[in-house]
Amino acid sequence: MLKRTPPPPTTPPLSASAPVSLRRDAPLPDLAFVGMFVLMALCHLVAAVLARGWITAAISDGIVLGYLASMLVARPEWRPLMTRLLLLGLVAGIVELFTDAAGEQVARSLVYPANEPMLWQSPAYMPVSWMVVLTLLGYLCWRLAGMFSRWRAMALAALAGLLIIPFYEESAWYAGWWRYTTLPRIGHTPVYVFAFEGGIVALLPLLTCGLERVAPRGVIVRGLLLGAWMPLVAFVAWRLLGQG
Repeated sequence: MLKRTPPPPTTPPLSASAPVSLRRDAPLPDLAFVGMFVLMALCHLVAAVLARGWITAAISDGIVLGYLASMLVARPEWRPLMTRLLLLGLVAGIVELFTDAAGEQVARSLVYPANEPMLWQSPAYMPVSWMVVLTLLGYLCWRLAGMFSRWRAMALAALAGLLIIPFYEESAWYAGWWRYTTLPRIGHTPVYVFAFEGGIVALLPLLTCGLERVAPRGVIVRGLLLGAWMPLVAFVAWRLLGQG
């Protein structure tokens, strides 16, 4: 009698909440994020030349978000990582409102123009602005985390934050988005802000490592951790370097 060969086991379907991985051997959006960086720089330079205040910040965020949306539509395989980067940045940007309030009420360092739409002590566009810049830097740190050891990736990330974000700070002064009163400064940006923003980005390799495989709830937790880290590193940087 012939034996019947049992059918091969079937793979259970993925649940809707199961994380999807972006394969490292698949085409990565490196050039697309370089384009995003160039686009953001151009928007900030135009805003600095126009000097029209908060409206140019909101328009710049809208342009960059449109660019990100086109990336999501054009390349579905990038969505698992990109949507998580956006969620991480948005959560951290919302929690960052506390840091802004502390900068205004405690350090007396940060000043926003009057008569613009506000969310607590911050311009209404601020959480979205943080979401955009953290998506860019988060991708950079995700790549660093996959290429280098933990401490080297964190050191390179801190250097990137120290060099990249203050460009936007300087543009913001000319654009009329905000200004600082604290000394000492390099240009119009206080020295402590360089350290503060380098410290923020230094944590990103840890928070973005394996992010494309993390469930949304875990991404929210990481965003909360980043948002909670911001006022701590801001306070330390201000106490050490912002008392000149």
